[in-house]
Amino acid sequence: MPTPVDVVIIVVYLVAMIAIGIATRGRQQSTSDYFTAGGGMSGFFGSILVGLSLAATLFSGISFLSYPSVIYSTGLTLLTGVVLVSMPIAWLVLRWFLPRYLAMGFTQPYDVLRVRIGPHTRTTAAGMFILMRIGWMAALIYAPTLAIMATTGLSERWFWPLVLIIGLSSTLYTALGGIRGVIVTDAIQFCVIALGIVLTIGYVLWNLPIPLKQAAQELADSGHLRFADWHFDMRRPITIWSVVIGVSVANLANYIGDQMSLQRYLATGSAASALRSFTINVLGVVVVLILLAGVGLALRAWYTHNLDPNLPAETDKIFPYFLGAALPQGITGIMLAAILAATMSSMTSGINTLSATLIYDFRRLLHIPDDPRWQLWNARLFSLVIGLLSTLAAGLVRGLNENLFGMIQIILGVFAGPLLACVLLAVSGSRLRDAAMVLAMIAGALSGVGVIVSPWASLWVAPVTATVTALFAVSGSLVGHVDEAVEVQE
Repeated sequence: MPTPVDVVIIVVYLVAMIAIGIATRGRQQSTSDYFTAGGGMSGFFGSILVGLSLAATLFSGISFLSYPSVIYSTGLTLLTGVVLVSMPIAWLVLRWFLPRYLAMGFTQPYDVLRVRIGPHTRTTAAGMFILMRIGWMAALIYAPTLAIMATTGLSERWFWPLVLIIGLSSTLYTALGGIRGVIVTDAIQFCVIALGIVLTIGYVLWNLPIPLKQAAQELADSGHLRFADWHFDMRRPITIWSVVIGVSVANLANYIGDQMSLQRYLATGSAASALRSFTINVLGVVVVLILLAGVGLALRAWYTHNLDPNLPAETDKIFPYFLGAALPQGITGIMLAAILAATMSSMTSGINTLSATLIYDFRRLLHIPDDPRWQLWNARLFSLVIGLLSTLAAGLVRGLNENLFGMIQIILGVFAGPLLACVLLAVSGSRLRDAAMVLAMIAGALSGVGVIVSPWASLWVAPVTATVTALFAVSGSLVGHVDEAVEVQE
């Protein structure tokens, strides 16, 4: 159980993050300052901050809790596919994408969709992005709440108080700090995440009742050190095929189709700085993934020789249970702070980017005037409203009958695949019709729903939605161009 020392660590951490987020907000005279720091996060130090921010943003509290549970139950297949295949693919594609995207000179993430395809495509993409990220933020508030309750042994009546504390504290400094405050606090939170993971692994290895060589042999005998599950069965949750295909598409969707990533590229001010930031992000993600895999394997070895009748049956709760039951005081507080760091870094980025989406993509619909100061006031107001809605929506994700890893694949996959296909086709210069692209994105999202209700694993949602969207968009545009050509000849 957490001690007063742990509680003090958590409280100090929360207060410090709010204070730093507000103190580093910089100049805020326009929405450009508020959403992209006016492109001022360039230079080597700025690239480091943006890279760590990107890594922290995409590694939410869900990742922090779900990756160890997946490794604990299935072994190293997830780590192998992501580190050796998915991340290198993402880096190669971003080397092609970033110079082309930033050379267009847009100041708003989805402007490329409006110019290259049409206004209805941009509005549809923005709407899908809002739905995706509100669901995602609801899930990532739910995850640490679940962890804190499992760690502390709190009853269900604490669910909403914890949800409100996590959600509203993140909302407060996001609304006041803007993207600059978000990036700085994200970078700090990434370091807290890494420290917490290292402390957990170190404690387990130091206190194992058996030699490390014996623990490694037992893990190998149980199949947990096997690098890949080669079964091609789309119903199995984790195979090398579902990871390589599913995670690769999901990664590209996060880095290319997601306004949170595009917003950070614009904040760097140049393609060289953006690629440098992305490379730092890749290195950070790989390091954290390896550490999280180490946590999963360490927990498997620990509970093989430290039998506990109270060990939760749900693998998502084993890591949080270990934090409260096994770790000494102080380290438990740091670990809970790390879980909050993973959550808050993602939450703040989501709030800021969704506010930008409403300001830029729905300005006419919401009748927002052109006055920069009035737009800045609206940006802060929208940040507060979005944070509150996402916090309240956290109660809804409890109805999803999935583990945390599968839950996030479903929430993101339905919309992330269509967004990836849309942005890639726009940047590639493909001749697409506005109406065809809108219908294609809707068809892609519906195909994702079909995968969800099928026996297929959740990792296949994003690849299916991206593929269906691309096929419908290209074929629909070709038919439209042929019809136009026939009309001209007649």
